[in-house]
Order: sequence, then C-alpha cells, then structure tokens
Amino acid sequence: MNSPASRDALRCRLRRLGLVRGFSQLPPSPRRAVAIESLVAGRFHATPYGQCFVAERRFSLDHAHGSTALGLFLGLSPATLAAIAQAPELKGIDLFQAVFLDTETTGLSAGSGTMAFLVGLGFFDGDAFCLHQAFLRDPGDERALVDWLEELTPRFAAVVTFNGRCFDLPLLEARFVLARRPFPLAAAPHLDLLGPARRLWRDHLHSCALSSLERTVLGVQRDQADVPSGDIPRIYRDYLATGDAREISRIFYHNQIDILSMVTLAVRLGQAFGSPAADLHGAEHFALARWYEETGGDVEGELRAALAAALPLDLRLRALRELASWLKRQGRRAEALQWWQQLAIEDPWDTGAAVELAKTFEWHLDRPALAAGWTRLALQRASRRLPSPQREHELAALRHRLARLQRRLDQSEEQQAR
Repeated sequence: MNSPASRDALRCRLRRLGLVRGFSQLPPSPRRAVAIESLVAGRFHATPYGQCFVAERRFSLDHAHGSTALGLFLGLSPATLAAIAQAPELKGIDLFQAVFLDTETTGLSAGSGTMAFLVGLGFFDGDAFCLHQAFLRDPGDERALVDWLEELTPRFAAVVTFNGRCFDLPLLEARFVLARRPFPLAAAPHLDLLGPARRLWRDHLHSCALSSLERTVLGVQRDQADVPSGDIPRIYRDYLATGDAREISRIFYHNQIDILSMVTLAVRLGQAFGSPAADLHGAEHFALARWYEETGGDVEGELRAALAAALPLDLRLRALRELASWLKRQGRRAEALQWWQQLAIEDPWDTGAAVELAKTFEWHLDRPALAAGWTRLALQRASRRLPSPQREHELAALRHRLARLQRRLDQSEEQQAR
C-alpha cells in the first residue's frame, strides 16, 4: 500500500478529482468577472484625467419611500429647516436647490487615506426626484469624479446629509484639496439630519443610526440586495482585485436607499418641528419640549401633550418634573403645585418634588404643617438611599428644614394656647 507505485496511483486519482498541492496549480476559477455597466444602467463621464461611471434614476414626486412620499419635502418650510439645522441662511433657500449627498468610501474615517469611490447626489428637478451616482472603477480615476462633482454641484445652494458634517463633507473637501480644486459645497448652508434626529428620538430609541430610523420611524424595509455598511470597504477592495462588480451593484442599492431615506427623514423632522398638528408619539412631544426650551417654542404645550399620551415610566417622571419646573420658572407656582404632587405620588424614590412642595407651602402659601409633612416624606425617602456624602448632605438639609418648621409650629401652638 505504501509502495511508490501505490502512492503514484493515489496522486493520479486525486488529481482527476481536482485535488492538487500548491495554490499555483489550481485551475482558474470558472466565475467570470462582470463589469459594472452590465449590472447598472448608466454612462461614462470621460475627462482628460480618466473616467467615472455615472448611474442616473428618476423617481416621481409621489413615489413612496416607506410611509412617506418624496415630494412632501417640497412642501416644508425653509424657515423650519433653518431652525432644525440652526442655520439661519437656509430660511431663504429654494428647496429645488437643495442636494442630498451620501458617499461610500474605502474606510470608516475621514482621514486623508480614505477616498470616496461612490458619491450619490439626490435633488428635485421639475416633477421628479433625481438620483445621480458616480462610481470609480479605478482609484486612479479620482480626478474624473472630482470633475463630475465640480460640474454638477454649483447648481445647488444647500446640502443635506446624515452625519455629513463629520464625515462626507470633510472627506470630499480633502479630496478636492488633493486635486488642487476648490470644493463647490464648502460654503453652502448645511442641514445634517443626524443631530435633529437624535434630539427627537434618542430618549426612546436604542439607536439613531439611519438604518434604525428606517425601521422604527420611516417604515422602510431594505431588501436582500442591501449590504451592511461595515462590509462596503472590503467589497470595493475585492472588486479592485477581481474586476467583478456583482457585489458593487449592492453598494449602489445601499447608497440609493440612504439618499431616499434622507429625503423622507427630512420630511418627518420638518413635520415634527414645524407642524403643531403633526401626529407625534408622547416621547416625541417630550423631545420637542426640550428643544423648544433652547430655541423658543411652546414648551408647556408639548409637555402637556407628552403627559396626555402614552410614555415610558422614566420619560413620564421626567416630563412631570420638567413641567413643574417650567411653571415654577414662569412664576406660576400654584399650577406647578399639582404637578409636583403628581410626581411625588408616582415616584416613590423622588425627594425633589417633596422638597419643592415643602418650599411652596412654607414660603408662598404659609402652611407650615403641610410643609413639615412633605419634609418628613423627603426625609423618609432620602434615608432609604445608600450611604454617600450626597445623601448625608441632603439629610442634614432636610433635618434643618424640619427643625425650623417644627419651631414655627410650636410657636403657633403656644400663641393659640394663650
């Protein structure tokens, strides 16, 4: 069995089965490389510096992406978008001059070693929403992509992104600097949707990533053509090694959905921040109240709307505290009283509401007996907490308050006895 003849016969049989030693002896793969132009409809943008592949699509204004039609963006108020972006220069913008921008890159940082190999631009034109995507078949053709952007972007007066302030725009500007060209969108008013999305939904969503907002807010379901963001750099590297663009077509789809979702996310944010009649969840009303406290708006109305709706317990307790505090700051202590009482009833660990009630009854309503009762409740609750310097300080302050109130009550009893 171990004779040379037997070993030679075994090797011959293994070769016939396709098993060989050494990678260099493997037969070529039967998989044929497929070019991107065979998979995605488009054209080549040719320049003296090379060429990039450009795909173009048009969507009707009533095209529903998830639960929202794209054309609703054109009905938003530029003033509302300016307030959301905290960019006053957006107030006078024509929404037909806004461009939605998203990039797919060779890495997940915006450093100089990272480049955008796919850039998507979405914009409204007449009765349609247009999506243009430029793709680099070879990194050496980057100047062609820069040329394409330089040719197309000057028509736009504002840019909309999702996390583009920290990633997409600095990355593209760096690539323009390397090409010794001015970046056309450098001074354009910018609405980055990530910040407003976090303000509105971070209190009740586990994640404000665009993919999470699609599922939980926008009603968007990506199909199997999509690819995870973290896999995109690797897929492009594989493409450069093989020339096979089958997986690249999935990145086109990913970029397309990102841009369409930015449009409907802008609609959702614009409606929430700009329309009092918007159909909002309780947590969204609470988030708007906090935002209005910074920017001006109906804080009280949003807090009352939040408390009238279904809220998770932690947000309900926060909303009660916020409304009571707001009314107190407005000098409306009598109205604040009922909300402090509600908070004290609903949160068995809270001491702050009991202290506020004690202060109100002592200093503003001259009811020392009630003030003493609320102080005792605060003392009882504080005593149940784990020992800490903060707890000891709070207990000392409460004991001091109760002693003062007790002296007032004793003096009052003495006067009545006379």
